[in-house]
Amino acid sequence: MNAQIKKFVAILSAIVAMSLFVAACSTPSVDQPASPVVTQQIVPMEVAEPEPVDHQGVFLRIIGPLDEERVYCLDIPGHRSGMRLETPMQALTRKHGIWNLDGRFDSAALVNSQVRMPEYELCLEADSASAGASLGLADCGDAETQTWMLQDSSEFALAASQQLCVTIEEGPGIDAGGPQYVRRGGRLETCFPQASDRQRWTTAVPQ
Repeated sequence: MNAQIKKFVAILSAIVAMSLFVAACSTPSVDQPASPVVTQQIVPMEVAEPEPVDHQGVFLRIIGPLDEERVYCLDIPGHRSGMRLETPMQALTRKHGIWNLDGRFDSAALVNSQVRMPEYELCLEADSASAGASLGLADCGDAETQTWMLQDSSEFALAASQQLCVTIEEGPGIDAGGPQYVRRGGRLETCFPQASDRQRWTTAVPQ
């Protein structure tokens, strides 16, 4: 009888142990909160738009149209092989769609007080620092008659004599060798409000 009881207890203990084991294996574990998935956000690099750089120069044109609705620009007399670099500068109808390096000025040099023509490596120079002086081209240097400033009111004046401005002469334009273009003379004159339509300048991009 004792042997049977011992055997029964052993079997019961084994069953209980097995039940506990199965329960332990089947009990769902408590989920720990999942760590947030860290993703690296790719932020596009902001690239500044490059400022336009003009490698070929700009026109210097009078602001007012005067008698030429296409406006006048500072220019060298002649054309291509007939260029007359030793002749005083003129104001000519703005060139469009044709060769025009004889009317282009270095925009960077303008900031540094020089009116330079990159095609010829020459700079605008007044014949003298006096009213009525002609305007021509010369080797670039630091002469007072070659140092200019663009005033707030848009006149180009000699830096050392700011009362003297680059001026288009009065009167109607004359034929410049064809029906498409007319010209006027240019010289240094006293800056004068009544002459502002012939003395105020700006730059223009060649086309």
